[in-house]
Amino acid sequence: MSVADVKYKELIRKILKEGVWDKDQGVDIRPKYKDGTPAYSKKIFGHQVTFEKGEVPIVTSSKVFTKTAIKEMLLFWVHQTTRKEDFESWSVKIWDEWFTSEGDLGGAYAGQFQKGNRNQVDELISEIKNNAQSRRLMTCFWDYENAPKKALQECCWFTQWNVQNGQLDLLIHSRSLDVGLGNKFNWCQYYILQCLVAQVTGLDVGKFVHQIGNAHIYDRHIDTLNKQLDMPEFEQPSVVISKDLKNLRDTKISDIEIVGYKSGEVLNMEVAI
Repeated sequence: MSVADVKYKELIRKILKEGVWDKDQGVDIRPKYKDGTPAYSKKIFGHQVTFEKGEVPIVTSSKVFTKTAIKEMLLFWVHQTTRKEDFESWSVKIWDEWFTSEGDLGGAYAGQFQKGNRNQVDELISEIKNNAQSRRLMTCFWDYENAPKKALQECCWFTQWNVQNGQLDLLIHSRSLDVGLGNKFNWCQYYILQCLVAQVTGLDVGKFVHQIGNAHIYDRHIDTLNKQLDMPEFEQPSVVISKDLKNLRDTKISDIEIVGYKSGEVLNMEVAI
């Protein structure tokens, strides 16, 4: 059985049982469905999910489009682009609703990595290699000054890395988590990022931790996620990274293989914009 499914379904059940509706708070909400209807959600605040070494956070009870998740991660972290044309060239359509009239994401996500002659990702890799016991092995998308210009404030906005006993641990923080759609993508893509960074720094893959601020389920997703709770689970897959990969910036899609991934059906859910 996949540990990811156990933890994912636990989170769904917790929100459905303990969550609070934003439609009862007496204020307008920002998200809308494509038809203009407010996208209300049930939420909990402050939740952590931990995967120990060897536990792969890829959900199996419903299909995760792993290739698209990997491509999105590579576009942000390796190619460090937010240009619409780059996403289109890789057939990644998940940001189509948010691209600005200038054809980018308004400085969000990868737009935060390069500051002058410094690059967060390059410095992170260097520090893991040369100063592994640092408590400052971090990246951050939050940018107070330019936040109003962004097409969307980053949901998964922060990473912190830890090295001990030859293992590389990763903690990610989500300010906002769409449990129906975004959760499965984030677990898959950030775990694979962890595998890539471990490969290029000569470390084993350790613990994967997801710290969540606002974890929510949209009203139009509830029936579908209730269905998922009863769907069967499969054995977890494994992730294999090419041993020839030495530099994160050189990563190709062919360097990443998900082995033995068997899943249930695709569960379609409407995107809240």
